[in-house]
Amino acid sequence: MAEDPRAGTGEVPGAVPETFVFACRSCGHVWQAVFQVVFFTDPTSLYTQEYVDEAGRAMRSPLIDAVCPRCGGRRVRVTAPGG
Repeated sequence: MAEDPRAGTGEVPGAVPETFVFACRSCGHVWQAVFQVVFFTDPTSLYTQEYVDEAGRAMRSPLIDAVCPRCGGRRVRVTAPGG
């Protein structure tokens, strides 16, 4: 069996990549991250989505749970690239 060429890339089959720019309002640190968004229907037939970070970990929306990697602050503004 051949090895999956996406292994270790953070790419998730069937997912849509989404890039966000984060700016900490406490210390001014700015960073960018790419997430894979997986859309699915849960067991109760509700349409939902899940984000997968660059390390391949499932997580809540980065729009809700953003934390500054420099100061640990939670006053983070999130925008689209170029926005």
